[in-house]
Amino acid sequence: MGRGFFIKLILVAGMYTAANGQTCITTTASYKGTVGSYPIAMQIQQKRRNDTLNGSYYYLRSGREKAIDLRGLLRHPTLLTERVSVEKNGKYSWETTGRFSIVAPLLATGKLNGNWTNTKTGKQLPVQLELLTVAEDAPVFYDYELVIHQEKIINLSEQEEHRYKTTALKIIQEGRILQTLSGFNEFIGNSPEVELEDLNFDGHLDIKIPISFPDRTKYDGSFLYFIYNASTQKFVRHQQLIDLEYLFFDPVKKEIYRYDQGPEDFVINCYKWRGNEVYLHRTEKEQD
Repeated sequence: MGRGFFIKLILVAGMYTAANGQTCITTTASYKGTVGSYPIAMQIQQKRRNDTLNGSYYYLRSGREKAIDLRGLLRHPTLLTERVSVEKNGKYSWETTGRFSIVAPLLATGKLNGNWTNTKTGKQLPVQLELLTVAEDAPVFYDYELVIHQEKIINLSEQEEHRYKTTALKIIQEGRILQTLSGFNEFIGNSPEVELEDLNFDGHLDIKIPISFPDRTKYDGSFLYFIYNASTQKFVRHQQLIDLEYLFFDPVKKEIYRYDQGPEDFVINCYKWRGNEVYLHRTEKEQD
């Protein structure tokens, strides 16, 4: 994925720190559990200071390629609506197929229970979920502020535009800077964002910073990855993950997925952890 176009960069604004609250913080909570007697894996994302929930789940017997979309609100009980994409007369639309009602608020505790209801038949099944990360993990309570600046570029359409770049991330606890991550200078979206997710499946939340490559026509987005060390309470840059670019993490199967264009179709490269590094475990074709 080489860079096929030279981008002219002109610094147009001084560096500044995004004010508290401007850096959006999204936490991904991963669960394993059951709907009735069927094992499932579930991931739910929540933006800080926002009670809207997004995510998906899949039945282990069907595989993650058959994941079902979830939308909901953080309430007591937490309500999640599942939906699938259906095609009618060449047009696609969302169809609601079921609803979850979880007794305790998601993200708040280690074990949860509730029920799932089939919206067509009204049939209910019991639900049990277990959080796969440490409840009340320290990174959840930190504040995160990206240091950003604007640059003027000439894009692929040879049009002038302003884009944001980030050069550092400040990690803050109760107004005190615990750590500053730096050594990068990457384009980001219009809304500075930090994502918290368990990347190495040790039960602790790590950091993903979404970045973009405006000089690419495809594969134009990725992340910077930083692994949390619970013993030192510090985040460490993971260059191998950064070089692999856009990745998906499955904490139930403890696998990492990268989608690549093969000779005929997309292939999925599946990685596993070995110590502090990942290795290619297998390659499989993407299912239709």
